Amino acid sequence: MSELQQIRPTYELINKDSLLSLSNELASLIKEKKLSTNIQGKQFVNVEGWGYAGAAIGLIPIITEVKDLSKENELKYWATCEVRNIATGQVVSIGHAICSNKERTKRSFDEYAICSMAQTRAEGKAYRLLLGWLMKAAGFEATPAEEMDFAKEPAPYIKKHSTKEDLTTAIDFCENVQELKHLYELNQDLIKKEKLAELFTNAKNNL
Repeated sequence: MSELQQIRPTYELINKDSLLSLSNELASLIKEKKLSTNIQGKQFVNVEGWGYAGAAIGLIPIITEVKDLSKENELKYWATCEVRNIATGQVVSIGHAICSNKERTKRSFDEYAICSMAQTRAEGKAYRLLLGWLMKAAGFEATPAEEMDFAKEPAPYIKKHSTKEDLTTAIDFCENVQELKHLYELNQDLIKKEKLAELFTNAKNNL
């Protein structure tokens, strides 16, 4: 038996009492080490916190593939992460993720940072698919913080506008349906006055 196979995890994935103890430890450690991010009043655990949870039950993340999907005007990377049982090597979860500098919060990122974030997100996704319920038991949200970049702060154009021209420009800047919906909710009076509902419909269909 190899040295790797002799490693025994602190907790067991199939033992209810063991996992209850782990959820309590996670709650304490994540708060103490500040391994979560407050997003809109909710706590989302950073990938380091997910990694600690995985290590405690004998799991290790392995990035198995990275693809460069960049185009002439966009930096974009796709990554795959496998979470494996450290003792047996068995794959227990797989996560895929993408990062692009077209994302509002990533527009100033260099290529290496875009590639790195794709891998970080893939790791968080792989852990979430297997251990999301454990994070909920520990009192946190079941989605890794790195997947919530879009929700951290509203874009400057998501606000109440006073003119048709400004609102039309804001519609063009919207990157997803959530932003369009928020913009619509903030500007219902102007939309009704200027009859702009069709612009929102067209923008939604083009996303």
